[in-house]
Amino acid sequence: MKTLLIILLILFSKVSYSNDYFNALELFNKRKITESVELFKNVAKDEKNPKRSDAMYNLAIIFDNGFGISADKTRALFYYEAASELSNMYAQYNLGWKYFNGENVNKDVIKAFQLYKAASDYGHPQAMYNLAHMYYSGVGTVKNLKLAYKMFLNAKISGIDESNYFIEKITQELTPQELIVLTEEFASLIEEKIPLPVALDDDEKSN
Repeated sequence: MKTLLIILLILFSKVSYSNDYFNALELFNKRKITESVELFKNVAKDEKNPKRSDAMYNLAIIFDNGFGISADKTRALFYYEAASELSNMYAQYNLGWKYFNGENVNKDVIKAFQLYKAASDYGHPQAMYNLAHMYYSGVGTVKNLKLAYKMFLNAKISGIDESNYFIEKITQELTPQELIVLTEEFASLIEEKIPLPVALDDDEKSN
């Protein structure tokens, strides 16, 4: 989770710094953290600024990890929650991770599931994987191999190779007929050509 740093710094490093948000990014890159934080706060308060949730997320990361300032987990949590309410998938994922692991919050796997679900709906790959694992294990939600299979496929397409293990495992828990139905139902998910496992019938499994 903590490897998700200020991802937008690189994405916008060559953009003209025409407003407080991009000025804040530039200041952060120059290690002028205090000034950067103040500008991010200005953006976070501006309800009309389209970068508002990104500013909140960046503030959460800065306070959470103590980048150039003293770490402040309470402020970090405030900004994670505020950004999550504005549908920032990175904040939703990080906050979901905190609730799942009980880091600086009371452990709440149901809330973690809801946050992972929201982040995965916006296309966050690791959220897809974590959500799939919760469907598979029945943690935070009702166990559902069908949805687990779908989410592991989504995560695999999005680059999470660890999904392969669970995709293979689920195929061993399904009958060949069930796997055929699932594969056909989720065929539209395969935007990239990835090999799908083929279930063995009982005779083949015994050999």
